[in-house]
Amino acid sequence: MSTPASPTRGTFLERWLPGIAQVVAYPRGALRGDLVGGLSVCVVMVPSVLAYAELAGVAPASGLYAALAAMVAYAAFASSRRIIVGPDTTIALLAGSVIVPLAAGDPARAATLAALLALMTGALLVVAGRIGLGSVADLLSSPVLVGYANGAALILVGTQLPSLLGVPLPRDAFVYRIYDAALALPHAHPATLALGAGLIALIVLLARVAPRAPAALIACVVAIAASAALGLPARGVVHLQPLAATFPLPALPRFALPDLQALAPGAIALALLVFAEGVLLARTLAAKRREPVDPGQELTSLGAANTAVAFVGGFPVGASTSRSVTADANGAQTQLAQWVAALLLAAFVLFLAPALDALPRVALSAILVAAGIRLFDAGELRSLYALDRRAFWLAVAVALGVLLLGVLPGVLLGVVLSLARVLIEVARPRDALLRRLPTDRRFHDLADDEGGATTPGVLVYRLYAPLIFANARHVAERLRVLAAAAQPPLRCLVLDLQAVTQIDVTALAQLRDLYEDLEARGVDVRFARVNRPLREQLVQWLGDHRFGTERFFPSASAAVDDFLAG
Repeated sequence: MSTPASPTRGTFLERWLPGIAQVVAYPRGALRGDLVGGLSVCVVMVPSVLAYAELAGVAPASGLYAALAAMVAYAAFASSRRIIVGPDTTIALLAGSVIVPLAAGDPARAATLAALLALMTGALLVVAGRIGLGSVADLLSSPVLVGYANGAALILVGTQLPSLLGVPLPRDAFVYRIYDAALALPHAHPATLALGAGLIALIVLLARVAPRAPAALIACVVAIAASAALGLPARGVVHLQPLAATFPLPALPRFALPDLQALAPGAIALALLVFAEGVLLARTLAAKRREPVDPGQELTSLGAANTAVAFVGGFPVGASTSRSVTADANGAQTQLAQWVAALLLAAFVLFLAPALDALPRVALSAILVAAGIRLFDAGELRSLYALDRRAFWLAVAVALGVLLLGVLPGVLLGVVLSLARVLIEVARPRDALLRRLPTDRRFHDLADDEGGATTPGVLVYRLYAPLIFANARHVAERLRVLAAAAQPPLRCLVLDLQAVTQIDVTALAQLRDLYEDLEARGVDVRFARVNRPLREQLVQWLGDHRFGTERFFPSASAAVDDFLAG
Protein backbone atom coordinates (compact mmCIF):
# COMPACT_ATOMS: atom_id res chain seq x y z
CA MET A 1 0.00 0.00 0.00
CA SER A 2 1.37 3.39 -0.94
CA THR A 3 1.75 6.03 1.73
CA PRO A 4 -0.22 9.18 1.04
CA ALA A 5 1.71 12.41 0.72
CA SER A 6 1.89 14.51 3.82
CA PRO A 7 -0.86 17.11 3.74
CA THR A 8 1.34 19.64 5.52
CA ARG A 9 4.57 19.43 3.51
CA GLY A 10 3.54 21.74 0.70
CA THR A 11 1.78 24.05 3.12
CA PHE A 12 4.84 24.28 5.34
CA LEU A 13 7.16 25.11 2.44
CA GLU A 14 4.80 27.60 0.86
CA ARG A 15 4.27 29.36 4.18
CA TRP A 16 7.78 29.40 5.61
CA LEU A 17 10.15 28.70 2.69
CA PRO A 18 8.33 29.83 -0.46
CA GLY A 19 11.60 30.21 -2.37
CA ILE A 20 12.39 26.52 -1.86
CA ALA A 21 8.77 25.68 -2.69
CA GLN A 22 9.31 27.25 -6.12
CA VAL A 23 12.11 24.76 -6.81
CA VAL A 24 10.32 21.74 -5.30
CA ALA A 25 7.25 22.35 -7.48
CA TYR A 26 9.47 23.24 -10.41
CA PRO A 27 7.65 24.49 -13.54
CA ARG A 28 8.22 22.50 -16.69
CA GLY A 29 10.43 24.23 -19.22
CA ALA A 30 11.95 26.74 -16.79
CA LEU A 31 15.39 25.12 -16.40
CA ARG A 32 17.13 26.69 -19.40
CA GLY A 33 15.96 30.19 -18.50
CA ASP A 34 17.05 29.79 -14.87
CA LEU A 35 20.50 28.50 -15.87
CA VAL A 36 21.09 31.29 -18.39
CA GLY A 37 19.65 33.89 -16.02
CA GLY A 38 21.88 32.72 -13.15
CA LEU A 39 24.99 32.75 -15.36
CA SER A 40 24.16 36.25 -16.61
CA VAL A 41 23.68 37.51 -13.07
CA CYS A 42 27.05 36.16 -11.95
CA VAL A 43 28.81 37.73 -14.94
CA VAL A 44 27.47 41.23 -14.21
CA MET A 45 27.68 40.83 -10.44
CA VAL A 46 31.36 40.30 -9.66
CA PRO A 47 32.77 43.71 -10.67
CA SER A 48 29.87 45.65 -9.15
CA VAL A 49 29.90 43.96 -5.74
CA LEU A 50 33.63 44.65 -5.44
CA ALA A 51 32.94 48.31 -6.16
CA TYR A 52 29.99 48.54 -3.78
CA ALA A 53 32.11 47.12 -0.96
CA GLU A 54 34.51 50.02 -1.31
CA LEU A 55 31.55 52.38 -1.44
CA ALA A 56 30.39 50.95 1.91
CA GLY A 57 33.86 51.51 3.35
CA VAL A 58 34.97 47.86 3.63
CA ALA A 59 37.37 45.56 1.78
CA PRO A 60 36.37 44.45 -1.76
CA ALA A 61 36.25 40.79 -0.70
CA SER A 62 33.35 41.67 1.62
CA GLY A 63 31.25 42.40 -1.46
CA LEU A 64 31.75 38.83 -2.72
CA TYR A 65 30.91 37.27 0.65
CA ALA A 66 27.90 39.53 1.15
CA ALA A 67 26.51 38.71 -2.28
CA LEU A 68 26.93 34.97 -1.78
CA ALA A 69 25.34 34.83 1.68
CA ALA A 70 22.50 37.17 0.70
CA MET A 71 21.53 35.17 -2.39
CA VAL A 72 21.48 31.83 -0.55
CA ALA A 73 19.36 33.17 2.34
CA TYR A 74 16.96 35.23 0.24
CA ALA A 75 16.35 32.45 -2.29
CA ALA A 76 15.01 30.22 0.50
CA PHE A 77 12.47 32.67 1.91
CA ALA A 78 11.44 34.85 -1.06
CA SER A 79 7.90 35.10 -2.33
CA SER A 80 9.12 36.85 -5.49
CA ARG A 81 10.32 34.70 -8.38
CA ARG A 82 12.29 37.52 -10.02
CA ILE A 83 14.32 39.38 -7.41
CA ILE A 84 18.10 38.98 -7.15
CA VAL A 85 19.63 40.41 -3.98
CA GLY A 86 23.08 41.58 -3.01
CA PRO A 87 25.13 44.74 -2.61
CA ASP A 88 23.51 47.63 -4.47
CA THR A 89 24.33 51.26 -5.16
CA THR A 90 21.89 53.16 -2.96
CA ILE A 91 22.06 50.66 -0.08
CA ALA A 92 25.88 50.61 -0.08
CA LEU A 93 26.02 54.40 -0.22
CA LEU A 94 23.69 54.79 2.75
CA ALA A 95 25.55 52.08 4.67
CA GLY A 96 28.87 53.75 3.94
CA SER A 97 27.57 57.11 5.16
CA VAL A 98 26.89 55.43 8.51
CA ILE A 99 29.99 53.22 8.75
CA VAL A 100 32.82 55.41 7.50
CA PRO A 101 32.52 58.27 10.04
CA LEU A 102 32.31 55.81 12.95
CA ALA A 103 35.22 53.67 11.72
CA ALA A 104 37.60 56.68 11.60
CA GLY A 105 39.89 55.02 9.08
CA ASP A 106 40.24 51.68 10.92
CA PRO A 107 39.53 48.84 8.40
CA ALA A 108 38.93 46.24 11.12
CA ARG A 109 36.43 48.47 12.92
CA ALA A 110 34.72 49.30 9.60
CA ALA A 111 34.25 45.58 8.92
CA THR A 112 32.81 45.01 12.40
CA LEU A 113 30.44 47.98 12.13
CA ALA A 114 29.32 46.92 8.65
CA ALA A 115 28.45 43.40 9.82
CA LEU A 116 26.66 44.75 12.89
CA LEU A 117 24.71 47.23 10.77
CA ALA A 118 23.63 44.39 8.47
CA LEU A 119 22.56 42.32 11.49
CA MET A 120 20.51 45.18 12.95
CA THR A 121 18.92 45.91 9.58
CA GLY A 122 18.09 42.25 9.09
CA ALA A 123 16.60 41.94 12.57
CA LEU A 124 14.39 44.99 12.03
CA LEU A 125 13.14 43.60 8.72
CA VAL A 126 12.41 40.14 10.12
CA VAL A 127 10.57 41.49 13.16
CA ALA A 128 8.59 43.92 10.99
CA GLY A 129 7.64 41.07 8.68
CA ARG A 130 6.49 38.83 11.51
CA ILE A 131 4.27 41.51 13.11
CA GLY A 132 2.83 42.78 9.82
CA LEU A 133 4.51 46.17 9.44
CA GLY A 134 4.93 45.97 5.69
CA SER A 135 3.05 49.22 5.14
CA VAL A 136 5.69 51.15 7.13
CA ALA A 137 7.85 51.23 4.00
CA ASP A 138 5.18 53.43 2.41
CA LEU A 139 6.73 56.25 4.44
CA LEU A 140 9.30 56.34 1.63
CA SER A 141 6.97 57.72 -1.02
CA SER A 142 7.88 57.84 -4.69
CA PRO A 143 9.07 61.49 -4.56
CA VAL A 144 11.30 60.64 -1.59
CA LEU A 145 12.84 57.70 -3.46
CA VAL A 146 13.35 59.83 -6.58
CA GLY A 147 14.95 62.64 -4.58
CA TYR A 148 17.14 60.23 -2.66
CA ALA A 149 18.25 58.45 -5.83
CA ASN A 150 19.22 61.69 -7.55
CA GLY A 151 21.01 63.08 -4.52
CA ALA A 152 22.72 59.73 -3.96
CA ALA A 153 23.84 59.67 -7.60
CA LEU A 154 25.70 62.94 -7.18
CA ILE A 155 27.13 61.88 -3.82
CA LEU A 156 28.27 58.62 -5.42
CA VAL A 157 30.18 60.46 -8.13
CA GLY A 158 31.70 62.77 -5.54
CA THR A 159 32.97 59.88 -3.40
CA GLN A 160 34.98 58.50 -6.34
CA LEU A 161 36.79 61.70 -7.30
CA PRO A 162 39.92 60.97 -5.19
CA SER A 163 40.32 57.54 -6.81
CA LEU A 164 39.73 58.91 -10.30
CA LEU A 165 42.19 61.73 -9.85
CA GLY A 166 44.73 59.56 -8.06
CA VAL A 167 45.21 62.16 -5.34
CA PRO A 168 43.64 62.52 -1.87
CA LEU A 169 41.01 65.18 -1.24
CA PRO A 170 40.94 66.68 2.26
CA ARG A 171 37.19 67.15 2.82
CA ASP A 172 34.27 64.73 2.54
CA ALA A 173 31.21 67.00 2.27
CA PHE A 174 29.85 67.03 -1.29
CA VAL A 175 30.18 70.75 -2.02
CA TYR A 176 33.68 70.92 -0.54
CA ARG A 177 34.74 67.77 -2.39
CA ILE A 178 33.70 69.18 -5.75
CA TYR A 179 35.60 72.38 -4.98
CA ASP A 180 38.69 70.48 -3.80
CA ALA A 181 38.58 68.23 -6.87
CA ALA A 182 38.57 71.26 -9.16
CA LEU A 183 41.64 72.64 -7.36
CA ALA A 184 43.37 69.23 -7.47
CA LEU A 185 42.71 68.57 -11.17
CA PRO A 186 46.07 70.04 -12.37
CA HIS A 187 47.85 67.71 -9.92
CA ALA A 188 45.96 64.53 -10.88
CA HIS A 189 47.84 61.30 -11.64
CA PRO A 190 47.76 61.23 -15.48
CA ALA A 191 47.65 57.47 -16.03
CA THR A 192 44.99 56.90 -13.35
CA LEU A 193 42.78 59.72 -14.62
CA ALA A 194 43.11 58.66 -18.26
CA LEU A 195 42.28 55.03 -17.50
CA GLY A 196 39.34 55.97 -15.28
CA ALA A 197 37.87 58.44 -17.78
CA GLY A 198 38.25 55.92 -20.59
CA LEU A 199 36.51 53.18 -18.62
CA ILE A 200 33.63 55.48 -17.67
CA ALA A 201 33.15 56.40 -21.33
CA LEU A 202 33.25 52.71 -22.29
CA ILE A 203 30.61 51.70 -19.72
CA VAL A 204 28.30 54.59 -20.65
CA LEU A 205 28.70 53.81 -24.36
CA LEU A 206 27.98 50.12 -23.89
CA ALA A 207 24.89 50.96 -21.82
CA ARG A 208 23.54 52.89 -24.81
CA VAL A 209 24.55 50.73 -27.78
CA ALA A 210 24.47 47.29 -26.13
CA PRO A 211 22.37 47.55 -22.95
CA ARG A 212 22.37 43.79 -22.36
CA ALA A 213 26.17 43.51 -22.49
CA PRO A 214 28.00 43.05 -19.12
CA ALA A 215 29.52 46.52 -19.29
CA ALA A 216 31.18 46.41 -15.86
CA LEU A 217 32.82 43.06 -16.61
CA ILE A 218 34.02 44.26 -20.01
CA ALA A 219 35.48 47.38 -18.38
CA CYS A 220 37.38 45.23 -15.87
CA VAL A 221 38.77 43.01 -18.63
CA VAL A 222 39.86 46.11 -20.58
CA ALA A 223 41.46 47.57 -17.44
CA ILE A 224 43.41 44.37 -16.73
CA ALA A 225 44.57 44.19 -20.36
CA ALA A 226 45.60 47.86 -20.37
CA SER A 227 47.48 47.40 -17.10
CA ALA A 228 49.46 44.49 -18.49
CA ALA A 229 50.12 46.07 -21.89
CA LEU A 230 51.14 49.50 -20.62
CA GLY A 231 52.87 48.49 -17.41
CA LEU A 232 50.54 50.57 -15.28
CA PRO A 233 51.77 49.23 -11.89
CA ALA A 234 55.20 50.66 -12.69
CA ARG A 235 53.59 53.98 -13.56
CA GLY A 236 52.04 54.29 -10.11
CA VAL A 237 48.48 53.12 -10.85
CA VAL A 238 47.11 51.49 -7.71
CA HIS A 239 45.82 47.91 -8.04
CA LEU A 240 43.65 45.76 -5.79
CA GLN A 241 45.23 43.75 -3.03
CA PRO A 242 45.23 39.96 -3.62
CA LEU A 243 42.03 38.27 -2.48
CA ALA A 244 42.19 34.95 -0.63
CA ALA A 245 40.57 31.95 -2.31
CA THR A 246 38.56 31.06 0.76
CA PHE A 247 35.37 31.80 2.65
CA PRO A 248 35.19 33.39 6.11
CA LEU A 249 34.00 31.24 8.97
CA PRO A 250 30.49 32.31 10.08
CA ALA A 251 30.66 34.37 13.25
CA LEU A 252 28.41 36.75 15.15
CA PRO A 253 29.73 40.34 14.95
CA ARG A 254 31.24 41.55 18.20
CA PHE A 255 29.73 44.76 19.49
CA ALA A 256 29.32 47.08 22.43
CA LEU A 257 26.22 48.99 23.51
CA PRO A 258 27.53 52.35 22.20
CA ASP A 259 27.88 50.77 18.75
CA LEU A 260 24.23 49.71 18.78
CA GLN A 261 23.17 53.21 19.77
CA ALA A 262 25.31 54.83 17.09
CA LEU A 263 24.10 52.50 14.33
CA ALA A 264 20.40 52.44 15.27
CA PRO A 265 19.25 55.44 13.15
CA GLY A 266 21.13 54.08 10.13
CA ALA A 267 19.67 50.60 10.59
CA ILE A 268 16.13 52.01 10.70
CA ALA A 269 16.69 54.09 7.57
CA LEU A 270 18.30 51.13 5.78
CA ALA A 271 15.42 48.81 6.73
CA LEU A 272 12.94 51.31 5.26
CA LEU A 273 14.97 51.78 2.10
CA VAL A 274 15.74 48.08 1.57
CA PHE A 275 12.10 47.09 1.90
CA ALA A 276 10.64 50.00 -0.07
CA GLU A 277 12.99 49.48 -3.02
CA GLY A 278 12.68 45.68 -2.82
CA VAL A 279 8.89 45.54 -2.79
CA LEU A 280 8.60 48.18 -5.51
CA LEU A 281 10.95 46.18 -7.75
CA ALA A 282 9.27 42.85 -6.90
CA ARG A 283 5.82 44.21 -7.71
CA THR A 284 7.04 45.77 -10.96
CA LEU A 285 8.58 42.54 -12.25
CA ALA A 286 5.72 40.35 -11.00
CA ALA A 287 3.04 42.57 -12.54
CA LYS A 288 4.25 41.78 -16.05
CA ARG A 289 3.32 38.12 -15.51
CA ARG A 290 0.56 38.57 -12.93
CA GLU A 291 2.53 36.74 -10.26
CA PRO A 292 1.72 37.24 -6.56
CA VAL A 293 4.12 39.01 -4.20
CA ASP A 294 3.65 38.91 -0.42
CA PRO A 295 5.05 42.16 1.10
CA GLY A 296 5.27 40.61 4.57
CA GLN A 297 7.23 37.64 3.25
CA GLU A 298 9.51 40.00 1.34
CA LEU A 299 10.26 41.75 4.63
CA THR A 300 11.24 38.42 6.11
CA SER A 301 13.34 37.30 3.15
CA LEU A 302 15.21 40.60 2.88
CA GLY A 303 15.77 40.43 6.63
CA ALA A 304 17.10 36.88 6.33
CA ALA A 305 19.49 38.01 3.58
CA ASN A 306 20.91 40.82 5.72
CA THR A 307 21.17 38.58 8.78
CA ALA A 308 23.10 35.96 6.81
CA VAL A 309 25.40 38.66 5.46
CA ALA A 310 26.26 39.76 9.00
CA PHE A 311 27.66 36.31 9.84
CA VAL A 312 30.19 36.40 6.97
CA GLY A 313 31.45 39.90 7.65
CA GLY A 314 29.47 41.62 4.91
CA PHE A 315 27.45 44.83 4.83
CA PRO A 316 23.76 45.65 4.26
CA VAL A 317 22.23 44.42 1.01
CA GLY A 318 18.99 44.87 -0.89
CA ALA A 319 17.21 43.96 -4.10
CA SER A 320 19.39 44.74 -7.11
CA THR A 321 17.53 46.35 -9.99
CA SER A 322 20.26 45.67 -12.56
CA ARG A 323 20.75 42.01 -11.62
CA SER A 324 17.02 41.32 -11.26
CA VAL A 325 16.29 42.84 -14.65
CA THR A 326 19.21 40.90 -16.17
CA ALA A 327 17.89 37.60 -14.82
CA ASP A 328 14.36 38.38 -15.96
CA ALA A 329 15.51 39.42 -19.45
CA ASN A 330 17.44 36.16 -19.83
CA GLY A 331 14.43 34.00 -19.01
CA ALA A 332 14.78 33.29 -15.28
CA GLN A 333 11.48 32.04 -13.86
CA THR A 334 12.21 30.88 -10.29
CA GLN A 335 14.66 31.37 -7.46
CA LEU A 336 16.74 28.54 -8.93
CA ALA A 337 18.41 31.27 -11.02
CA GLN A 338 19.66 32.84 -7.80
CA TRP A 339 20.98 29.49 -6.55
CA VAL A 340 22.84 29.08 -9.85
CA ALA A 341 24.34 32.56 -9.55
CA ALA A 342 25.42 31.83 -5.96
CA LEU A 343 27.06 28.55 -7.00
CA LEU A 344 28.99 30.25 -9.81
CA LEU A 345 30.04 33.08 -7.49
CA ALA A 346 31.35 30.53 -4.98
CA ALA A 347 33.38 28.92 -7.76
CA PHE A 348 34.78 32.34 -8.68
CA VAL A 349 35.87 32.99 -5.09
CA LEU A 350 37.61 29.62 -4.88
CA PHE A 351 39.39 29.65 -8.22
CA LEU A 352 39.61 33.15 -9.70
CA ALA A 353 39.58 35.66 -6.83
CA PRO A 354 43.39 35.71 -6.43
CA ALA A 355 43.72 36.97 -10.02
CA LEU A 356 41.94 40.21 -9.09
CA ASP A 357 45.25 41.75 -8.00
CA ALA A 358 45.77 42.49 -11.69
CA LEU A 359 42.76 44.86 -11.64
CA PRO A 360 43.47 48.60 -11.27
CA ARG A 361 41.46 50.06 -8.41
CA VAL A 362 40.29 52.93 -10.59
CA ALA A 363 38.22 50.40 -12.57
CA LEU A 364 35.95 50.02 -9.54
CA SER A 365 35.64 53.80 -9.31
CA ALA A 366 34.69 53.94 -12.98
CA ILE A 367 31.96 51.35 -12.37
CA LEU A 368 30.57 53.42 -9.49
CA VAL A 369 30.68 56.70 -11.41
CA ALA A 370 28.85 55.06 -14.31
CA ALA A 371 26.31 53.68 -11.82
CA GLY A 372 25.84 57.21 -10.49
CA ILE A 373 25.24 58.52 -14.01
CA ARG A 374 22.58 55.85 -14.56
CA LEU A 375 21.06 56.46 -11.14
CA PHE A 376 20.50 60.17 -11.77
CA ASP A 377 17.03 60.36 -13.33
CA ALA A 378 16.18 63.80 -14.64
CA GLY A 379 13.28 62.30 -16.59
CA GLU A 380 11.54 61.20 -13.40
CA LEU A 381 11.92 64.70 -11.99
CA ARG A 382 10.34 66.13 -15.15
CA SER A 383 7.45 63.69 -14.81
CA LEU A 384 6.88 64.73 -11.21
CA TYR A 385 6.98 68.39 -12.22
CA ALA A 386 4.31 67.78 -14.87
CA LEU A 387 2.08 65.66 -12.64
CA ASP A 388 2.40 67.18 -9.16
CA ARG A 389 4.46 70.27 -8.38
CA ARG A 390 4.43 69.57 -4.64
CA ALA A 391 5.79 66.07 -5.24
CA PHE A 392 8.49 67.58 -7.46
CA TRP A 393 9.60 70.04 -4.80
CA LEU A 394 9.56 67.27 -2.20
CA ALA A 395 11.94 65.26 -4.40
CA VAL A 396 14.17 68.31 -4.87
CA ALA A 397 14.21 68.96 -1.11
CA VAL A 398 15.25 65.37 -0.41
CA ALA A 399 18.00 65.54 -3.06
CA LEU A 400 19.32 68.78 -1.56
CA GLY A 401 19.08 67.27 1.92
CA VAL A 402 21.21 64.31 0.81
CA LEU A 403 23.78 66.63 -0.78
CA LEU A 404 23.99 69.23 1.98
CA LEU A 405 23.15 67.30 5.17
CA GLY A 406 24.33 63.81 4.27
CA VAL A 407 22.74 60.59 3.04
CA LEU A 408 21.07 59.47 6.26
CA PRO A 409 19.77 62.92 7.29
CA GLY A 410 18.52 63.40 3.73
CA VAL A 411 16.48 60.19 3.86
CA LEU A 412 15.06 61.04 7.28
CA LEU A 413 14.24 64.54 6.03
CA GLY A 414 12.28 62.96 3.18
CA VAL A 415 10.26 60.84 5.60
CA VAL A 416 9.49 63.86 7.78
CA LEU A 417 8.49 66.00 4.78
CA SER A 418 6.26 63.21 3.44
CA LEU A 419 4.47 62.91 6.77
CA ALA A 420 4.17 66.69 7.02
CA ARG A 421 2.64 66.81 3.55
CA VAL A 422 0.07 64.17 4.52
CA LEU A 423 -0.80 66.03 7.72
CA ILE A 424 -1.22 69.30 5.84
CA GLU A 425 -3.48 67.67 3.27
CA VAL A 426 -5.55 66.05 6.02
CA ALA A 427 -5.70 69.27 8.04
CA ARG A 428 -6.86 71.31 5.03
CA PRO A 429 -8.88 68.80 3.03
CA ARG A 430 -10.67 69.39 -0.25
CA ASP A 431 -14.39 70.03 -0.09
CA ALA A 432 -17.17 71.21 -2.36
CA LEU A 433 -20.63 72.77 -2.47
CA LEU A 434 -22.73 70.52 -4.68
CA ARG A 435 -25.11 71.73 -7.40
CA ARG A 436 -27.80 70.25 -9.61
CA LEU A 437 -27.74 70.16 -13.38
CA PRO A 438 -30.97 71.17 -15.14
CA THR A 439 -31.20 67.73 -16.78
CA ASP A 440 -30.32 65.75 -13.66
CA ARG A 441 -31.96 65.93 -10.23
CA ARG A 442 -28.82 64.55 -8.53
CA PHE A 443 -26.22 66.77 -6.88
CA HIS A 444 -22.70 66.89 -8.32
CA ASP A 445 -19.33 68.49 -7.62
CA LEU A 446 -19.27 70.78 -10.67
CA ALA A 447 -16.62 73.12 -11.98
CA ASP A 448 -17.47 76.79 -12.31
CA ASP A 449 -17.89 76.51 -16.08
CA GLU A 450 -20.22 73.50 -15.87
CA GLY A 451 -23.25 75.43 -14.70
CA GLY A 452 -25.60 73.84 -12.25
CA ALA A 453 -28.03 75.40 -9.78
CA THR A 454 -28.41 75.58 -6.02
CA THR A 455 -31.66 75.49 -4.07
CA PRO A 456 -32.38 78.81 -2.29
CA GLY A 457 -31.87 78.46 1.45
CA VAL A 458 -30.21 75.04 1.07
CA LEU A 459 -26.50 74.11 1.09
CA VAL A 460 -25.21 70.67 0.11
CA TYR A 461 -21.65 70.22 1.38
CA ARG A 462 -19.23 67.34 0.64
CA LEU A 463 -15.92 66.68 2.43
CA TYR A 464 -13.20 64.65 0.69
CA ALA A 465 -11.30 63.32 3.74
CA PRO A 466 -11.78 61.56 7.06
CA LEU A 467 -13.13 63.95 9.68
CA ILE A 468 -10.55 63.77 12.47
CA PHE A 469 -8.85 65.91 15.10
CA ALA A 470 -6.45 67.45 12.56
CA ASN A 471 -9.19 69.02 10.43
CA ALA A 472 -12.35 69.04 12.57
CA ARG A 473 -12.08 72.66 13.72
CA HIS A 474 -11.22 73.85 10.20
CA VAL A 475 -14.23 72.06 8.68
CA ALA A 476 -16.61 73.27 11.40
CA GLU A 477 -15.51 76.90 11.00
CA ARG A 478 -15.83 76.67 7.24
CA LEU A 479 -19.40 75.42 7.58
CA ARG A 480 -20.20 78.26 9.99
CA VAL A 481 -18.84 80.81 7.50
CA LEU A 482 -20.82 79.25 4.65
CA ALA A 483 -23.98 79.21 6.77
CA ALA A 484 -23.55 82.88 7.79
CA ALA A 485 -22.90 84.02 4.22
CA ALA A 486 -25.86 82.15 2.67
CA GLN A 487 -28.38 84.32 0.80
CA PRO A 488 -31.26 83.89 1.30
CA PRO A 489 -30.69 82.82 4.93
CA LEU A 490 -29.86 79.17 5.35
CA ARG A 491 -32.75 76.87 6.23
CA CYS A 492 -31.25 73.44 5.48
CA LEU A 493 -27.70 72.04 5.49
CA VAL A 494 -27.10 68.64 3.91
CA LEU A 495 -23.77 67.01 4.74
CA ASP A 496 -22.85 64.51 2.00
CA LEU A 497 -20.49 62.11 3.81
CA GLN A 498 -19.90 59.54 1.07
CA ALA A 499 -16.13 60.31 1.08
CA VAL A 500 -15.82 60.38 4.90
CA THR A 501 -14.55 57.01 6.06
CA GLN A 502 -13.89 57.93 9.69
CA ILE A 503 -14.97 60.40 12.37
CA ASP A 504 -12.97 60.45 15.60
CA VAL A 505 -14.03 61.67 19.05
CA THR A 506 -12.60 65.18 18.57
CA ALA A 507 -14.42 65.59 15.28
CA LEU A 508 -17.67 64.30 16.80
CA ALA A 509 -17.42 66.95 19.50
CA GLN A 510 -16.91 69.67 16.90
CA LEU A 511 -19.82 68.29 14.87
CA ARG A 512 -22.00 68.26 17.96
CA ASP A 513 -21.22 71.94 18.67
CA LEU A 514 -21.91 72.84 15.06
CA TYR A 515 -25.20 70.94 15.13
CA GLU A 516 -26.27 72.80 18.28
CA ASP A 517 -25.34 76.19 16.79
CA LEU A 518 -27.26 75.57 13.58
CA GLU A 519 -30.23 74.02 15.40
CA ALA A 520 -30.48 77.14 17.57
CA ARG A 521 -30.66 79.25 14.39
CA GLY A 522 -33.44 77.09 12.98
CA VAL A 523 -31.33 75.31 10.40
CA ASP A 524 -32.37 71.77 9.53
CA VAL A 525 -29.18 69.62 9.44
CA ARG A 526 -29.37 66.41 7.43
CA PHE A 527 -26.90 63.70 6.41
CA ALA A 528 -26.62 61.90 3.10
CA ARG A 529 -24.78 58.76 1.98
CA VAL A 530 -23.44 57.89 5.44
CA ASN A 531 -21.92 54.46 6.01
CA ARG A 532 -23.37 52.35 8.83
CA PRO A 533 -20.57 52.80 11.46
CA LEU A 534 -20.74 56.58 11.07
CA ARG A 535 -24.52 56.52 11.31
CA GLU A 536 -24.32 54.66 14.60
CA GLN A 537 -21.76 57.13 15.97
CA LEU A 538 -23.86 60.15 14.99
CA VAL A 539 -27.04 58.74 16.45
CA GLN A 540 -25.24 57.92 19.72
CA TRP A 541 -23.65 61.36 20.07
CA LEU A 542 -26.60 63.44 18.96
CA GLY A 543 -29.35 61.33 20.49
CA ASP A 544 -30.24 63.94 23.14
CA HIS A 545 -31.19 66.33 20.30
CA ARG A 546 -34.12 64.13 19.22
CA PHE A 547 -31.72 62.91 16.56
CA GLY A 548 -32.80 59.69 14.90
CA THR A 549 -32.63 57.73 11.71
CA GLU A 550 -34.92 60.26 9.96
CA ARG A 551 -31.85 62.52 9.68
CA PHE A 552 -30.19 60.14 7.20
CA PHE A 553 -30.91 59.88 3.47
CA PRO A 554 -29.56 57.65 0.69
CA SER A 555 -28.59 60.68 -1.40
CA ALA A 556 -28.29 64.44 -1.20
CA SER A 557 -31.16 64.87 -3.67
CA ALA A 558 -33.43 62.73 -1.46
CA ALA A 559 -32.54 64.85 1.57
CA VAL A 560 -33.27 68.13 -0.25
CA ASP A 561 -36.47 66.88 -1.87
CA ASP A 562 -37.75 65.65 1.50
CA PHE A 563 -37.01 69.03 3.08
CA LEU A 564 -38.77 70.93 0.30
CA ALA A 565 -41.78 68.61 0.46
CA GLY A 566 -42.15 69.27 4.20
